[in-house]
Amino acid sequence: MASGALQPLPSGAIPPVQADPGPQRLVSFEFVAVCAISILAFCNIAIFYGFYSYLTEMGIPAGWRGPLLSLEPLTALVARPFLGRYLTLGNGVRFMRVGMALATCALLSYPFTHNIALLAAVRVLHGLGFVMVVTGLMGTLMAFLPKDKMAQGFGLFSVTILVPYAIMPPFVEALLPHLANHGWAYALAAPLMLPAFLLLAPLGRRTRAFAATQPAANLARPGWDEVRQALRSAGVVLLVAANFFLVAAHAIVFFFMRDFAVSIGAANPGEFFTFANSANIILRVGGGRLLDKLNMGRALQLTFLGMGLLIPLFAYVSLPWMLLVAAVFYGTGMALTMPLVNTCMIAVSPPRMRMYNANLLMLAVDAGFFAGPFLGGAIMAADGSHAVLFSVSGGIMLLAALCVRPVARILRQGAK
Repeated sequence: MASGALQPLPSGAIPPVQADPGPQRLVSFEFVAVCAISILAFCNIAIFYGFYSYLTEMGIPAGWRGPLLSLEPLTALVARPFLGRYLTLGNGVRFMRVGMALATCALLSYPFTHNIALLAAVRVLHGLGFVMVVTGLMGTLMAFLPKDKMAQGFGLFSVTILVPYAIMPPFVEALLPHLANHGWAYALAAPLMLPAFLLLAPLGRRTRAFAATQPAANLARPGWDEVRQALRSAGVVLLVAANFFLVAAHAIVFFFMRDFAVSIGAANPGEFFTFANSANIILRVGGGRLLDKLNMGRALQLTFLGMGLLIPLFAYVSLPWMLLVAAVFYGTGMALTMPLVNTCMIAVSPPRMRMYNANLLMLAVDAGFFAGPFLGGAIMAADGSHAVLFSVSGGIMLLAALCVRPVARILRQGAK
């Protein structure tokens, strides 16, 4: 699963303590360890920005490239609800350990996998490993975020997801001339799992100790009546739909921008992601506290509208430097949309259902990263142009704007 999006908590993860104040400090060993593991884990996803190009170079038929791109997030989409049934605060680190082992095996397999069937198997293995890592990671993170600093904690943690997308694409581009193909670049990301493995032992001990102090009621999953009530909530359903459209539109840009950048003469097509994510990081770090002061629903709607108008303009950029300017605007929009979606979901959710509803957002992320590349691959297989591709992406982003318009009204009514 590729995503510059903040990953919500999977189903079955344990909410923060309700009977006692819970964690009081944001910066703790647990928080720093989770952030470090996140950076290392997402490095092995950020390198796949050029996977469509790699499939083309290997001679994979055009009709199979989109499905192979989508197979990793599709695996996450299918596996996540099942995994969530077994996740607890006490075993979240065990999830991460198994997931890292599977992801490492997948990364090492790419250089030796050249036919459709084997590529499909490796993509499934990679997707299963990565979803296990993220599921355990987010469950652990949520347990150690202080209640009064959740927005700030989300913002800082989201930076750890963005950093790999800023540094890995240009790094891989610089490395590729010295490698036989992209597959070896993917394999070279496997050693990044080693320091992450080393952090799991102390993190696991502290997490299990914290879980042992919690009342049993705090570890219970929501009942089915509560789940049905959440699914009947207009605000929840609309935000899940908006998140799906956001991620689907972003996935098209992420997976198909490299070929477009090369076509206009970009020397290092990975620089688009460096500029976009640098703007994203700067805004989240420098202006994170200001987000809490915005009219969240209105700001989210306007940002989606702006993004929906911006993305189709990519196709009319003719010079590399102009594309980098557009990347800054794109990164600024992504810096606003992703945290605001999560914050709006918290605002419309009853306290006991916040973790479950966050899991619904995560399922939307998986679905978006499946649908976006699948749709983009179909457009390119039908000899569609990048103008068509980016117009479709922009249109999908406008659908997200339509979804959040009623949410803005719901939030205003709730504030009265």
